[in-house]
Amino acid sequence: MDRKDINVLAIDDDLETLETIKLYLSDTFNVTVAANGRQALIYARQQKFDVILLDIEMPVMNGFQTLEQLRNLKECINISVIIVTGKSDKYSVMDSVAMGIDGYLIKPVNRDELIHKILEVCENKRRQQHVKTVLAIDDDMSYLKQLNSILKDYYNVIMINSTKLALDYLTTHTPDVILLDYQMPLYNGVALLSIIRQNGNNQNIPIIILSGTMDQKVLLDFYPYSPAAFLAKPVSKNTLLEKLQEVLM
Repeated sequence: MDRKDINVLAIDDDLETLETIKLYLSDTFNVTVAANGRQALIYARQQKFDVILLDIEMPVMNGFQTLEQLRNLKECINISVIIVTGKSDKYSVMDSVAMGIDGYLIKPVNRDELIHKILEVCENKRRQQHVKTVLAIDDDMSYLKQLNSILKDYYNVIMINSTKLALDYLTTHTPDVILLDYQMPLYNGVALLSIIRQNGNNQNIPIIILSGTMDQKVLLDFYPYSPAAFLAKPVSKNTLLEKLQEVLM
């Protein structure tokens, strides 16, 4: 990808910071700036971005709330996010990592460092195209974050906490395997699996059911749709990795 084809969205309530970022990056990338999360959501619906630079401390919506909202847009399900913040405490870093971010930079950031990180993130994304993709569907975002922390070093992990968003994603993407929760609003796991299997492109995707309930009724409900495996929550790291490796062989 040519550098000028890389679209960057910078989100920060500090207008001086946004001007500096634009000055740093405009000669290298296509840069759009947003002064708050709501404005960023509007831009994200209108234009495809490759990388988001996101501040944590902002009015209206803080960085984490903004990222949650962005992840609920089909355009931003798998977008790369770099946190650019003045917060260096371990809790902010840990919370950011749990959100599945791709980089963490402390303000003030210099031009070379920022450009290098953006290029690094884009290159990592390109490499992920050759890595197996795991689509994790669960209405519990905290549990999705746990799954991401287990799998991110081995797979390209897509986290979706909405059945509608999952169906939107599957209309244009074909993951290598799906981790599917049983108990969810709107459609439970069985209903969602039934819809997924009706799409010819998705009929052969292996699906692993994750459920806190493993009684006979659950197993019988899923049986007609040939899931690849059943795993009881909470699942250990070794068990999940072994099962994925077995299913993807």
